[in-house]
Amino acid sequence: MDIDLLTPEVFSGHRFLDQLAAVRARPGLTWHPEPDGPGFWVAARYDDVLSVLGDPATFSSRAGIRLGGSGEAADLVADRMMVVSDPPRHGRIRRVVGAPFTPAALRRWHDRIVAGVTDLVDEVVEPGAGGPRVLDAVQDLAQRLPNQVICAMMDLPRADWPTIGRLTTDGLDSPDPIDRLDANAEIFGYFADLIAERRAHPGDDLISALLAAGGDLTDDELILNCSGVLTGASETVRYSAAGALLEFGGRPELWAELRAAPELLPTTVEEILRWTSPGLHALRTVTRPVTVAGSELAPGERVTAWLCSANRDPAVFADPDVFRPDRTPNRHLAFGWGPHVCVGSRVARLELTALLTALIRRVRALAPAGEPVWSTGNFIHGLTSLPVRLSPA
Repeated sequence: MDIDLLTPEVFSGHRFLDQLAAVRARPGLTWHPEPDGPGFWVAARYDDVLSVLGDPATFSSRAGIRLGGSGEAADLVADRMMVVSDPPRHGRIRRVVGAPFTPAALRRWHDRIVAGVTDLVDEVVEPGAGGPRVLDAVQDLAQRLPNQVICAMMDLPRADWPTIGRLTTDGLDSPDPIDRLDANAEIFGYFADLIAERRAHPGDDLISALLAAGGDLTDDELILNCSGVLTGASETVRYSAAGALLEFGGRPELWAELRAAPELLPTTVEEILRWTSPGLHALRTVTRPVTVAGSELAPGERVTAWLCSANRDPAVFADPDVFRPDRTPNRHLAFGWGPHVCVGSRVARLELTALLTALIRRVRALAPAGEPVWSTGNFIHGLTSLPVRLSPA
């Protein structure tokens, strides 16, 4: 075995993409051993990832969706939290959680989201600044962007936004499983109080909309899924936005091209999502004997579908290792596939579009101002620090 998808150092940068490219070139799925576990299958090709994620009857989410996750924690929330549930329960939860994110429902949030993103960019770039400004594009912009949007949609007190952002990141990204559990427990407690308050005093916010569409979900299930929405809304946009700024800063001709041709925004956003692919893998547990790409999988075995690898599959994407803002078609899997495709994908696209629109107006040029720092997780991946120099337009 010449690949390692468990060691953090492999994910500090892009070495893991080279390893997954080697896996794609092999026939069948690849078996990956674990030092302290049973091992797992690796699905790296686009079509194989579709096969796994599109068949929830054979590939279950109930036992957990990530490598290194706690089986006990998954058991506690199985069929109660959307991401760790299977049909038919998954469909009933998704109808409630997805209600505020339909195209019709999002129209009520559109102006609020765009205004919030524009205000953030104006603050960061500092209107009237006479010269370039050096900042950390992750800490000062990309990390605040989705947290600010989802907190505003939930109508959370502004004083709570930094704490919620920190807990969300710790609950997903912390290398210490105890820290992850503690952060999630704190988020659950926060939403328990918030749901009780909104049930008594509903308003024009995301939490009230979820309660109105509540169906047969208990308060505990609403708490769990509010936390899931918060996490999903924050991490994908954060890492995609940071990855976009890294690419534009390193290739100034791309930024000049986008400023000159803003009609490229829709395809640019899709290419950013494909290129960054913040959600690296999705774990599933086999429920019945099945053959995928010639490999025979047995019940109880685990298989990982590597979305980031599928998004670099040359069988689907021409020049997959080249960032092409005008790429079309672009059938990327950055939001997953099948029944568990991300319910917040429309919000994420809107946030990224609003961010680029505001930056086009405010920023003439971007340039690196230091070395980027990468996260080292194998579930969610991206930049944790990116010094950049912004030249105001």
